[in-house]
Amino acid sequence: MTTIVAAPPTPLELFNGRTFRVLLDCLARPGRVGQLPVFPLADLPRLPDGTPPNPTAVAACMSLLDQTVSFAQAAGETWMSVDHPLTRWIALRSNAHPVAPEAADFALLHDPAGAVLLGALKQGTLLCPEQSCTAFLCVPEIVAGGAMLRLTGPGIAGEATVGLPGVAPTALEALIARRGRFPLGIDIFLIDRRGYCLGLPRTTQVAQACRLSAYPPGA
Repeated sequence: MTTIVAAPPTPLELFNGRTFRVLLDCLARPGRVGQLPVFPLADLPRLPDGTPPNPTAVAACMSLLDQTVSFAQAAGETWMSVDHPLTRWIALRSNAHPVAPEAADFALLHDPAGAVLLGALKQGTLLCPEQSCTAFLCVPEIVAGGAMLRLTGPGIAGEATVGLPGVAPTALEALIARRGRFPLGIDIFLIDRRGYCLGLPRTTQVAQACRLSAYPPGA
């Protein structure tokens, strides 16, 4: 009689499973800040300006990629080419294929300034609203209960507030401008340098909790 013993999950498989649960929870409970696990891989290729990407954001996006979906990524306000080393690195390890942003199922925006690019992504159609993009937006810091943005909608008891220190007013305004088009729109995950994650499903309304002009330019 042959006994078959299942191989233990690899560190990457464990990471993907834990990450998927955090992402689902953050999307189901907007305003709740989740903690993503530490990415088990290292030595990611650098961004076009020479800075290292947020490894947790890269890994969180990759946890949803496979050979059936596509992705695009941007540094600052510029879309990165399909030949960039980081694009090839992600494609090789996920089997997803890089495409033009308007066709992408997932988008990885490596800088808050990338919020101005959200309008270029698939928003779905009234007939097929699910055929839209899911975006990952990297931010310096997420503060639960902060006083910059006010969130309302399904999954939120009353309202929730969140702070995004270090995000420029123009990026915040771009983020707010892409909301309120349900059933069209995109689901967004904000991920900071500490691995904290905030989910903003398309059903969540985002408004200013304070005057953005109160923050100095670039703050």
